[in-house]
Amino acid sequence: MIKQIKYFQAVVRCQSFTEAAEECFISQSAISQQIQALERELGVELLKREKRKFFLVRCKMKLNI
Repeated sequence: MIKQIKYFQAVVRCQSFTEAAEECFISQSAISQQIQALERELGVELLKREKRKFFLVRCKMKLNI
């Protein structure tokens, strides 16, 4: 999950799946799959995807680590 969180941070920082993937040295489809896996694992939608854009979703959750 730590790697998935790092990928999520890169996507948000770069505002682009493609640029984040390049920064993380993985493919765009792989980073997208990792973000989706993170969302499934956490049980929340982190990014709202619309066509070729995305937006951060505001959510409240408590992490039990």
